[in-house]
This record gives sequence, C-alpha cells and structure tokens, in this order.
Amino acid sequence: MQVMYMPVGQMGTNCCFVSDTSGNAAIIDPGADAERIIKTVMENNFTVKFVLLTHAHFDHIMAAEAVCAAFGAPLCVGAADAPMLANERLNLSATVYPDAPVSLTADRLLREGDEIVFGDAKLTVMETPGHTPGCVCFVADGLLIAGDTLFAGSVGRTDLPGGDMTMLRRSLARLASLTGEYTVYCGHGEQTALSYEKRANPYLTHIM
Repeated sequence: MQVMYMPVGQMGTNCCFVSDTSGNAAIIDPGADAERIIKTVMENNFTVKFVLLTHAHFDHIMAAEAVCAAFGAPLCVGAADAPMLANERLNLSATVYPDAPVSLTADRLLREGDEIVFGDAKLTVMETPGHTPGCVCFVADGLLIAGDTLFAGSVGRTDLPGGDMTMLRRSLARLASLTGEYTVYCGHGEQTALSYEKRANPYLTHIM
C-alpha cells in the first residue's frame, strides 16, 4: 500500500491518496482544489474506488462533490457526522464561504470496524470522536490516517460545533493503545510516527 498526500485549500488540509499495487485508490479528505486533486489522480493512473472523509468540517469536504463526480466514486463519512455533512452551518462552510456553502449526502456511513477494500488494499475504520462527533481514523498495517484527531505534537480543537474534549481524550487513549509502529498522516501539518507521539505529544504522554 502506498500513500501520497498534498496540502489543499487555505487551511492546508492534507488530501491523501492511498493506493494498492495496481493503482486502485481511495482519496481521503478532498478539502479543496478539486482540479489539482483530479490532475494528481490522472498523472498517477489511479482508479478511484472511494472518497473517504475523516470528518465533515468544511476544510475536508469542499472538493468532495467534484472529485466524486469526476470518478464515479462513492462518498463515505462517519455515521455521526452525516448531519454535519448535510448542514452548511454545522460544517462551517456557510461561515467561511457564505457565497458557496456546501451541503452533501454521503453514499456510505462508516462505523467502527468497517473495512474499506480497494484491490489488494484494505483500510479499517476506527471511530475517534472528539474533534467532531463522527471523526474516524483509517488504519492499516503500519498506517494511521488520523485526520484532525491527532497532529504532530498536538490534537484537533474541540471548541467548534460538536467538539468534546472528554470524548477526544478517550479516542486518544485508543490510539495510544495501538501496538507496533504506525506512520501517522495528519489532517494538517507533517506526518509523524505514533511511537514518537506517545513519547512526546503532551496529549498522549499523560495517557501512557
């Protein structure tokens, strides 16, 4: 399994491309810059099977409709974030882009333990509420796509609609309980290693 990512939009959201050995791919968090995302797919000869969202804030969803339409791929989001995805005020797009708010309906609602299979690649859904009610991470051998649940040295904020620090602490404890080495692809900023975050991230060190 291979992972590429690139920052998109004014918030620098990391849009991830996860692919198998034959180019079957999932696009995760197409937050903006649909044309760049589509161009990247074409340049790499990816066959897009899924468009996945770690959560439904505006900066992770703004290009989702265009990308899904370009490749005929289903849009998938954590079940508890479906209301946020559909509500332009809850997903904050009406606040940030009042002239172009976004309201979307997912084709598939994701829950704990669901498997996203594309070719010989597989991602497993881990529910990690806190940043939003329906935040999810995507987990594979040695790979953790964490969205805004976990950043290098920090975590996602909880002062936006649906945020809950108590729930986030529980989700972080679940991540901290993962054994083995994981490369973490975060929703913003640089990738990191879960083992390093367990040692150095102040939000995780108190759990260990």
